[in-house]
Amino acid sequence: MKDLSQLSAPLYQAARAFLGRGYISMHVPLHGRGPGAPHLVHSGLAPLLRWDFTEVENLDDLHLPVGALRKAQTLAARLFGAERSFFLVNGVTGGLLALLLALVRPGEKVLLSRLAHKAVLHGIMICGAVPVYLPIKREPRSGFPLNVTVATVRAALQRHPDARLLLVTSPSYWGVTAELKQMAELARDHGILFVVDEAHGAHLPFYGDLPHGAAAKADFWLHSGHKSLGALTPGAFLHLGAAHPVQKLRFWLQAMQTSSPPYPVMISLDLARRQAALRGKTLFQRARHWAEQLRHALMEENFTLLCGEAVRDAGFALDPCRITLLLQHGGGLRLAKRLAQSCRLQVETAGENYLLAICGPAQLDISPRALARATARVAPVSKPGFATPLSLLPPFCFARKGGDGGNLDPFPLAPGVAAAMPAALLPLEECAGRICAEMVVTAPPGIPLLAPGERIAADMLAVLLQLRARGSRFQGAADPTLRRIKVVTAGA
Repeated sequence: MKDLSQLSAPLYQAARAFLGRGYISMHVPLHGRGPGAPHLVHSGLAPLLRWDFTEVENLDDLHLPVGALRKAQTLAARLFGAERSFFLVNGVTGGLLALLLALVRPGEKVLLSRLAHKAVLHGIMICGAVPVYLPIKREPRSGFPLNVTVATVRAALQRHPDARLLLVTSPSYWGVTAELKQMAELARDHGILFVVDEAHGAHLPFYGDLPHGAAAKADFWLHSGHKSLGALTPGAFLHLGAAHPVQKLRFWLQAMQTSSPPYPVMISLDLARRQAALRGKTLFQRARHWAEQLRHALMEENFTLLCGEAVRDAGFALDPCRITLLLQHGGGLRLAKRLAQSCRLQVETAGENYLLAICGPAQLDISPRALARATARVAPVSKPGFATPLSLLPPFCFARKGGDGGNLDPFPLAPGVAAAMPAALLPLEECAGRICAEMVVTAPPGIPLLAPGERIAADMLAVLLQLRARGSRFQGAADPTLRRIKVVTAGA
C-alpha cells in the first residue's frame, strides 16, 4: 500500500506559496530573485535565481527546522527506512565530516575500507582518530577492486577490539556492494558503531531485488541525492538507523555546512524524494533494463565488462547501472577522449585500464545497441587475456587469497598529528618507507592513494610513479605533479 504522505513536497510547496505572494525582496541574496543580477538573468540563470531564497516567512531553517523542512526530512526518513534524516547541502562530504566529529574522540580507531572517499580521511584528520584500512577483495580474473569482505571485517574486529567505528563504502565507486547485513551483526556483537557511505546507492532500493542496501542495517548511512536520485549538486541525505542522541550531531552539521543553505538544492532534495517515492521503481527498473541491454550489446562487440556473475561469485552484488569496461591492454583514457570527441558521449571517469559509464533514467531514449556500436568504432583493438592486473591500487591494499584480511595495521601516526609535524618536500623517488605528511588523491574517484601518517610502501611508490608518468595530477599534494611529495621529517 502506497504511503499517501509521499505525495507531498512540503518545502517545495512552501516555496511556491511564498513566490505566489509577490513580495518585494529587501533581504539577502541581493539578486532579489533576479532583478538585482541582470547579467545572470540574461545568461540563462533566471529560473534558478527565482528559487534562491533565505530563511524568510514559512521557508524554515535547515539548522533548526520546525516547519516545512522538518516535514520534508521526516518524509525522507520514512521513504528510506530511517529513524530520522537530515538534508545535507555540502554533499555527503559534509555529513561524513559531521558524523566523525560527533562520534569519534581523538586517538580512537576507525576501521575503514581502502576505497573510502577522501572526505572520510579529512574527517579522521580533524577529529584526531587513527585509521585502520580494511584490505579489499579483487575480481580474480582481472584484478579489479571489488569491496570489503565479511571475513576481513571479522579479522579487523578481532585484531582491534578497541575500535570505535566501522565505516564501509558500499556500493563502491564502481557499483560493487558489500554484504552489509552480516557486517552490521558483527558490529553489534563487538559494540562498535556501523556507518555506511552509500553515496552512490540511494537508488538501489527501487530496483526491488538488489541485496546489500544499508537501510535498517547501519547505525548511520548517507545518500548522495545528486549522484543517484537526480537532485541538484551537491544535495545529499544523512540517515539515522536508530534513536541515537542527535544534539552533538546537529552541532557538527551546523559547523560543517554553510549557515546560508541554498534553497534550490534543498527544494530539489524534497522533489527528488517525492519522485523516488512515486516513480522510483518505474524509473530505475526501466533504467536497469536499459543498462542490461547495453551490457549485452557491448559484450557482443567483444568488450570485457565487470560483470554481475563474477561479482556475485566473490560474495558481492553489482549495481547493473554502473558499467565498467575492462580494457586488458590499456587505452581507457584514449577511448574516453574519442567518445567525447566523436560521439559527444561523456563518461564518468576512465583510467588506463578501465572506463566507467553510469546509466539512469536520463538515457532511456538512446538506443543501447547504437551506443555499443559507436563505442566499438572508436575503441582500440581488443586482444584476449589481461596484460597486467587491472587493479588501481598496489597489492598490499588487497585481502589475501582466503579473504581473511591482509595488512590490518593502523597508521604509524594519526593523520592529524602527521599533518601538523615538521615536514619537507622531497623527490618522490627517494621517499619509499617515509611517512607521508599530505593527502595524495586522484579525482575522480576521490579515493586517497596516500594520507598523512601513512607509510609510503614501495609498491605504492611504484603506482604513483606510473600515474605521474601518464600525466596524472594529484589533489591535496603541495606539488600536484608529484615530482616532490611532502613527508614527515621529525622523528621519521
